[in-house]
Amino acid sequence: MRLPRLTSRGYNQVSTTEGEPSTNNLPSAAIDDGLELPLEPPSYDALEQQPLMEEMGIEEPIVEGMPIYKKMHLFFSNFRGDFILPVRRRVVDPLVHLINISNEKIDFYIAKIGNPLILRRFLYIFLMTGIAFFVMSSGFLPVDEASGSRGMFTNHNVLLEYARRSIDLSKLERDLEYISSMPHMSGTKGDAAVRHYILESLNNNNLKLVKEFEYSTYSNYPGESSLTILKEEGDDVVIELNSNNFNSLGANGYLENVNLIYGNEGTIDDLESLQRAGLLNDDYVLLINYSGLVSEQIMTVQKFKAKGVIFISDKFDGNGDVVQMKPVAIPQYGAGDILTPGWHGPIIDGIDPNDSNSIPHIPTLPLSFNQGQKILDSLSKDGVQFKNGLYSGKLYDVSVRLKVENTIREHQLVQDIIGKIDGREQNDKAIIIAASRTSMSNGAIYPSFGTALLLSLIQLFQEMKYKYDWKPLRNIYFISYGGTEFNYAGSTELMEERLAALKDEVYTHIDISQLGIWNTDKKLNIQTHPLLNKFFRDEETKMGFDISVEEVHQFGDWISSLANGIPVSVISSPDVLNRVLPIDTFEDTFENIKPIIRNPENDDIAVDLFLYLFQTFLKIVDNPLIPFDLEDSISITRKLIKDFEESTDNKLDFSNMAHGLDLWQKIGSEWAGWVRAWEHLVYSNEEGIEPSLISVHRWTWNRKLSNIGRRQCASTGLPDRPFYKNVLFSPSLWTEGSKTSKYWTFPGVWDALYGNNWKAAQEQLDLVSNIFSESAEIFIEETTDVGL
Repeated sequence: MRLPRLTSRGYNQVSTTEGEPSTNNLPSAAIDDGLELPLEPPSYDALEQQPLMEEMGIEEPIVEGMPIYKKMHLFFSNFRGDFILPVRRRVVDPLVHLINISNEKIDFYIAKIGNPLILRRFLYIFLMTGIAFFVMSSGFLPVDEASGSRGMFTNHNVLLEYARRSIDLSKLERDLEYISSMPHMSGTKGDAAVRHYILESLNNNNLKLVKEFEYSTYSNYPGESSLTILKEEGDDVVIELNSNNFNSLGANGYLENVNLIYGNEGTIDDLESLQRAGLLNDDYVLLINYSGLVSEQIMTVQKFKAKGVIFISDKFDGNGDVVQMKPVAIPQYGAGDILTPGWHGPIIDGIDPNDSNSIPHIPTLPLSFNQGQKILDSLSKDGVQFKNGLYSGKLYDVSVRLKVENTIREHQLVQDIIGKIDGREQNDKAIIIAASRTSMSNGAIYPSFGTALLLSLIQLFQEMKYKYDWKPLRNIYFISYGGTEFNYAGSTELMEERLAALKDEVYTHIDISQLGIWNTDKKLNIQTHPLLNKFFRDEETKMGFDISVEEVHQFGDWISSLANGIPVSVISSPDVLNRVLPIDTFEDTFENIKPIIRNPENDDIAVDLFLYLFQTFLKIVDNPLIPFDLEDSISITRKLIKDFEESTDNKLDFSNMAHGLDLWQKIGSEWAGWVRAWEHLVYSNEEGIEPSLISVHRWTWNRKLSNIGRRQCASTGLPDRPFYKNVLFSPSLWTEGSKTSKYWTFPGVWDALYGNNWKAAQEQLDLVSNIFSESAEIFIEETTDVGL
């Protein structure tokens, strides 16, 4: 039996045509005769499997094959409709409406007080100040351990701990190995290679400022030299020479058949004993051992009218063939280019080299121990016998034929390399961290180790910058000096060119050229200005080193800073300070020191040395207060004056110094009190948050402290030595072989006393007293409104 077709709900649709009978309307009186109904109702299982209604098909846009710009347009259209418009309609628009209502209400009430345009600005300032204070004092800022900060200032303990973990001794070794892989005298290819290496290192560390400065200077290089010993009896002795037999800035000359006399160490006493014996009555060449200050040996020999000088080197580990190639410039009269003493560049015509007091005017020649021994064996056992058991020989016993003909370049270029880290607060003040670079030999111990240390320090400071977003409070200049062997030409010409700017900006110059890890006794020598003496004596910062602190009494690339009143600090290892062999010889190579460098026992010393330097520089450049101690400085000055009085048997009148000492003592007490009050306020009460008014006072103190050294200088310099403007702390012309700082205090007075001119000595002392007092008075006038 065929059933009528059912709809999706199991019945036929009701006709929508008027008058048309419904097929489902089956009254019992109108049942067709031929219709037979099923005995069972239809099964709905099958119907349930059918869809209740036909799905409406929607054509999706064809994505495949669609151009990328249409896909992007479709994406942004959907994103705008699904996200942006609903957020704008439900969130932004109501919020804007609420803000507008709030602004109207605020303006309404503010208008009752005054002009809304002005009062709204004051309200904003007060609101932001309150929010800033709340955030900074509530601990919402990153904690010390995360940021390396202590309130507004750096937490040095965090930086120091990071430095301890990140020190890369392998970098230090790599840098040292390359820098000392070749001789790198100024003006040679070796120095050009080293300079390029240093510049590349600084640029790789992303220093903001990296520059190379060139300066012209008088120089000389190994040429042809010969020496023959002419004997009255026996064969002449020819001394075979090579390029190692060379003194930088030594004079050329030729001497024929001139007497040879041995003079021990060439001191005043040694030559006076020779003079009393009548051994200096004719022309002579003096044979002496290296000892102490070579420049003073040269001055002494020239004073006694010698025609030339021959130096005998010491042995190194039993090797008697090494030659000590020491510079023979005379910086007592001034450092830098000898043709332009006291000025930079071609502004004034240079002087004639023969008119310069800063170089010898007699030929000099260094010999090895074995070469010197050949000459000593030729001398007779006559004349003066010295404490070492050797005899001077006598006139007309042995003579020499000496020729020194080195290559002279009057305008050789030397280079300084400078990198800078900008300070974040007082960027008009700075420190210099410097190391000498050039060497006539490979210079592994000196100066290459100091240069390698400088590069590692630069890398570490830059790591701190990126790790903690750190900047020092004041600027740091990293300087690699060239021209050291030419009377410290690079450092001096830089100072002369930029004298005003450097004196105004730099408040201390720290040299690390003379550092090393060549023994295990962990001793350091620090020569420094009295203002920093107490800082370096601090036991808490010594890192286990046995540190001796004294006043500066050595020449180096820092001498031009010292001469112009900039406080200087020279950090040295004792062996390098005393130029223990193989320094200044061609045995000073990386291969010879490799066992020391790679000795595991020295690793801890190297780490401690590195950390000590890093901590020291942090405290000097990143402490809120420049660490000058005025009270301690005055105590040291009083002691120096007392020692001076005793050494002159109280023949000089120091009464004028008393006024200056009293003024500085008063300033020192005021400064110490201000420091205590500042630390109590900022660190104890405010947890490192410094009120802005106190910041201004602190900056003023720092600025005035940094000016102390420059204001204790005389514009005309010392008599006959105008290069040295610092009348308190500069080298005397003669030190009489002293290795202490005795002759580096009140140098003008000592110079007068050396000439036995007591009247001039008193005048120089009065000059020092006046400058000392005037500097204190200026300090007081400029700091009348500095206090808490």
